[in-house]
Amino acid sequence: MARREPVYEVVQVLARSILRAQGLRVDWRGLENIPAEGGVLLAVNHTSYVDFLEAGLAARRAGRWPRYMLKAELKKIRIMAFLIKHCGAIGVDREHGAESYHEAVTALEAGEAVIVYPEATISRSFEIKEFKSGAARMSIEAGVPIVPVIVWGTQRIWSKGTQRRIGRHRFPVVVQAGPALLPDGDDPVALTARLRAAMSETLADAQRGFPAPAGEDWVPARLGGGAPPPDEAARLEEEEFALRKAKREAERRADGG
Repeated sequence: MARREPVYEVVQVLARSILRAQGLRVDWRGLENIPAEGGVLLAVNHTSYVDFLEAGLAARRAGRWPRYMLKAELKKIRIMAFLIKHCGAIGVDREHGAESYHEAVTALEAGEAVIVYPEATISRSFEIKEFKSGAARMSIEAGVPIVPVIVWGTQRIWSKGTQRRIGRHRFPVVVQAGPALLPDGDDPVALTARLRAAMSETLADAQRGFPAPAGEDWVPARLGGGAPPPDEAARLEEEEFALRKAKREAERRADGG
């Protein structure tokens, strides 16, 4: 299969090398909750630009070759287009998502593992945001479980609204998989609510005992940190989206569209 091409092998080796080069101390927890075979959705929280590395390596440690659901815009970057093609990633077009949705369902029905980010975008508050319903709908249609996966600590390295700390360090990171959720006759709304509750619970477990220096930009406000609280984070996100939309419209007008 495409995801087992040599390119994918090289990518996973590079991912491990990056973690070693940074000196990250990763605590892998609950990976036995990721089934060794059969279709499964790995629902990952989104707090940084680099949490995809830990999410993918968690799946590999569980014996799976995951397929990521990634923003289709990344295909505009030549190296990313190459990696997406050879690692079996599924490009998600937010305005026309039916094609990527059906590709993911087909992969799940074929017994593959798919990584999805229910929050869609990075959480500036580092709390669990509201979820899109896509993960629940895919789980129900394909008849596969969803495993909540929390990556905690990578927001200290590189995220929105934080100081970039790329380089060698010994930052702790927790990657924790919670118990799998089965559709069990739920509708998408109910399953989405169950998933969000499970991920919030798993996040709380991952944060227990984790360093939380007061005032630090990567620590949630709830824990005494300097990150914006959820309502302020939502306002910042709305402003960002509005600016992006205005930029796209200006580009279309400039192109005569």
